[in-house]
Amino acid sequence: MNLEQNLYDTVREWQLKLGYQREEMRLYYPEESLLELLDTTKEALPEAAKAFAAQMADRLGSIQVMPTEKKDGRWCVCIPPEGVTYVWEHVPEPAFLKAFLTVLKTPGATLSDVEQLFVTTAPEQARSLQTEPQAKGFWFADGQPDPYVYHVEVDDFGLEYHRFTRKSYEALFGNTEEYDG
Repeated sequence: MNLEQNLYDTVREWQLKLGYQREEMRLYYPEESLLELLDTTKEALPEAAKAFAAQMADRLGSIQVMPTEKKDGRWCVCIPPEGVTYVWEHVPEPAFLKAFLTVLKTPGATLSDVEQLFVTTAPEQARSLQTEPQAKGFWFADGQPDPYVYHVEVDDFGLEYHRFTRKSYEALFGNTEEYDG
């Protein structure tokens, strides 16, 4: 996983959830995530961010990658309208993510329904890990058809999720090699 792919995936995720709008999009990353996605060190991060922005200019336009003004350890990636349009026009709609969001939006959906989607999609690769009584992580061992770990929680409003790279998920919840199923 790298920052370019993560940006495409995240913009496409928001377009699936909210629809396409030709407008600027700001994505916020903890510094640790940006270090992982740019495969760099803390000391080299400012230069790596600048180089990444230059590398992406032909596809996403004049993006900005900068620390937040609050100096809270987060970075902002600001994608201009032409970059959001590029993703809309050139990045295919992810079929698995679309199916996942459909399950989550289904009234009365459960963690078992989410697990069933993973198992039906790739029976040999589907993995899950109970992290709390009402929360589970789901992923595909080989990263296909989706490389992310989905942390799904049951709350008063139904199912909610957060999507992580494997490394970020493991930093928060533990080793994905130790799974329930």
